[in-house]
Amino acid sequence: MRMTSRAVLLPALIVLLFAVAACRQADGPLPTADGEVPNRLEDISRDLLSVSRGDAQAKRDLSDDLSVFITEADARPVVNELASRTADVVAGKTLNDQNAQQLAHHLWTATAAREMSGRQVESLQNDLHALLVSVGVPEDNALEVASQAGEVQATVTARPRRWYEFF
Repeated sequence: MRMTSRAVLLPALIVLLFAVAACRQADGPLPTADGEVPNRLEDISRDLLSVSRGDAQAKRDLSDDLSVFITEADARPVVNELASRTADVVAGKTLNDQNAQQLAHHLWTATAAREMSGRQVESLQNDLHALLVSVGVPEDNALEVASQAGEVQATVTARPRRWYEFF
């Protein structure tokens, strides 16, 4: 009895799809807020509140406080850009303590995490975008900040994707 090419091709295609789905990048560990990190997060939160109130020095303070979490020399410009974009969109907005703390946590995660998967970075970007929009930041500006958070992650990551994780 002869098998048609469809009868062979369909099971092979199903097996291939399952194999590719199993090869996605595993989620990496997120940084833990221990030691001095809670104090640093509070500093970042205060910087954000100060930026929203129009304090000119707070933009620089935000950049300095985020830079504490990086060790890579080439990461400083992208982290400074993240701080700058964030400060620009938050200036003049009404932030409450809870929003400032959440925003500080998202920015910290973007700079401190070293092994996030693509899915985790995308989730972080979506959360950052949603938070910024909820405090009154225009959609396109929120997307620019979220995009920059992805650039920071691309620069600071210590775990590049393996060849089989691109499928």
